[in-house]
Amino acid sequence: MNEQIDIIIAKKLSGEATAEEMRELEAWLAADARHKAEYEQIMKLWQSEDLFSAQNFDTATAWQKVAGKTITTATPERQKTVKFPLWGKYLVAAAAILLAGIFIIKPFSQTAMVEIAATNDNIDLVLPDSSHITLRKGSKITYPEVFAAHQRNVSLDGEAYFQVARDESKPFVIDAGAASVKVLGTSFDVVCDETTASVKVTSGKVQMTSAKNKQTYVILTKGEQGDLKADKLTEAPITDSNFLFWKNKELVYDNQPFGKIIEDLSVVYNASISIDLSMVPQVAEQQI
Repeated sequence: MNEQIDIIIAKKLSGEATAEEMRELEAWLAADARHKAEYEQIMKLWQSEDLFSAQNFDTATAWQKVAGKTITTATPERQKTVKFPLWGKYLVAAAAILLAGIFIIKPFSQTAMVEIAATNDNIDLVLPDSSHITLRKGSKITYPEVFAAHQRNVSLDGEAYFQVARDESKPFVIDAGAASVKVLGTSFDVVCDETTASVKVTSGKVQMTSAKNKQTYVILTKGEQGDLKADKLTEAPITDSNFLFWKNKELVYDNQPFGKIIEDLSVVYNASISIDLSMVPQVAEQQI
């Protein structure tokens, strides 16, 4: 298990895991049968009456290794006072993980999270890994100040355009509500909420996975889009040439119905635009 999963399991056992962390844990469990076996062993030990009764487990040695990294003590004469850091509430859960075979435990770090909401206009961001993001007005993104050792995780609510810095050793994963989006380095647009998601790729390769069913996924390349609706995941060529109008402020039409253009303009300007077709009934069918 990697350090990030260790921490998530410890937080789950302590009742502190967030919804995002639970989804990450579920994805890890679904990725490999061995992961599930390791997790079940930890849960079995956690639920046992005596966590330190495992056969051949050297409690004293293990404790010294943990204590040396996690606890400071003061010993005035015969009295000993143990002072726990802020993350000490996870220590008992850490013991369960320790029993599973990890005998050197690093202190649990509580990495500060950054939450940015594009309230009044689009926002351009540069993440800790130098990835660039344009966050659409009305959307929100959350990410850690420092990414984990083996994976870059962010959460999106709304729409954003990503230009991800390539790092093959550390995949970039977006919690996109109803879907999960995983890349190494590419550029793409994501629109999401808790029930639907859409991904359009402009360069590179993207894996889009259903949050409910980790076995359901599509691989998208440049010019392709994936859509998740009613728990159904589909892929198709991108047909909307203006899907990034919100970012580049450009609308380009070639042989499109006038009614479609009016519909798009209503979205762009967040206004209700209508035409009295009784005056020009043929306009709606004209192509521009």
